Formats: sequence, C-alpha cells, structure tokens
Amino acid sequence: MTTETLTTGWEPDSPVGDSLARRFVHAYADRTTAMAARSGGRARRVAGAVLADPGSPFGYDNAVVLTAPPGPGDLRRMLDDAAGFFPPHRWWVLLSLFALPDLGGYGLVRVGHPPLMFRPPGPLPPPPPGLRIRTVPDADPADFERVLVAGYGLAEVGRPAVADPRSADLLHLVVGYAGDEPVATAGAGVHHGVVEVDWVSVLPEHRGRGFGGAVTAAVCAAAPGLPSLLISSDDGHPVYRRLGFWDLFRTTMWEHPPS
Repeated sequence: MTTETLTTGWEPDSPVGDSLARRFVHAYADRTTAMAARSGGRARRVAGAVLADPGSPFGYDNAVVLTAPPGPGDLRRMLDDAAGFFPPHRWWVLLSLFALPDLGGYGLVRVGHPPLMFRPPGPLPPPPPGLRIRTVPDADPADFERVLVAGYGLAEVGRPAVADPRSADLLHLVVGYAGDEPVATAGAGVHHGVVEVDWVSVLPEHRGRGFGGAVTAAVCAAAPGLPSLLISSDDGHPVYRRLGFWDLFRTTMWEHPPS
C-alpha cells in the first residue's frame, strides 16, 4: 500500500514562490539578514527560522523570523537558539505567520496579532497637494532618520538599523516634504517577487492629510508590476485599506524587551 504524503508548502525544499505568505516570510528574513551583514551585525539560519541581529537599539530591527510552522519541540529549540544568539540585554522580536502557544515562560512579552496585508499590482494614486516625495539619497538620509525617529517615538532609543547608511542601497526609502519640512517616511525591500513595505511614519502634527498613504504608494512603485505586502499597525490599517491593501490573515509577534 502506498501512502501519499501531502505537502503543506512549508517544506524546506518547497519553492519560495509557492505562496504569497512564503514569499513574504523569506523576503522579510532575507532583508533582515542583509541589513545585519551590512551593519556589522550577525545572522544565523537554523531549521525553521532565521535569526538576525544588526545590533540596533530598536527591537523591531532585531528579529527571529519563523520560516515554517514549528513542530513539537521545535519552538523550544528555536528559542534556546535565540537565547544564545542575542546578547541578554538585546531587545528583539519574534515574528510568526503561524499560531503559537503562550511564550511568556521564555521571558517574551506578547506584542499582538498584526495583520499581514496584500496589494496586487495596479495604478497608484498621486500624492496629495502640498506633499513632495523624494527618494533617498536625493532626499537627505538625515531627514529620513529624523522623521522616522520622531514618528515612532524613538528619541530615547537611538538610531534604528534602517537609518544606517551602510544599508541604504539594499532598500528603497522615501521622504515626504510639506514645503521644505520633512514630515513622512516609508521604505521597502524587493525580494522574491514581492515588495515588502515597512517604516511608514508621519509626524503627529501632519497626520490625517493623506501623507502616510502617499509615501506608502511611493515605495510600492519601487516595483509597480509586483504585489506589495506589509504588516500593519492599528493606526496604519485604515490608511492601507484606502490604498487598496487587503487583509490576508493575522500574524503573531512577541518581543524580548530590553534589559
């Protein structure tokens, strides 16, 4: 009797392009490892996960990305790997597209279940009146860093890894200007046939004017013939919906807080 083995699309030899979810998770993992390498940090690939530590003071730059559903015992092994990989004081996050049990016993804190969103290729709206969008390095990289730090409330944390000039050519970064004032940012990496969008920020006093959607559209245009994917915050969710993003499913995120 022959027993048929049904594939899940998450086997190690499955093509990265098997699904949008698989493309996204590998794009995210590859982008974080490339940034770690450029910034003098470290990265490690283990069965079912990628660990990347660019040494950023901003924890969302330092990541464990699950690249397959964890089986029995896998999660404990991965978290033991992470505990030995990151310095004990490091702030880092774990991103999973798969349901996970409570990880509080490992010293992690639940961030939540932010949605993974998808936008098919298609026409993008022009920026609203009063906003001029420039791409780094035509835009001053210091403007990108300044707005991102203020928009995310990172003034007490320090420079995030995306603002490290050594990573600039890995990414498509834009700055939105109201007059001469930098007020909005967004960025994207293009890997595995998708545009992976991140770092969308708008200064608080300029929110509600369509600037967040405009800079998001600008980085989607980095590869207009490809689909775009992002993990949405609560504040950003209606912005992305108006831009034509669809909710796919909710991810799971935990963090190891800084000590």
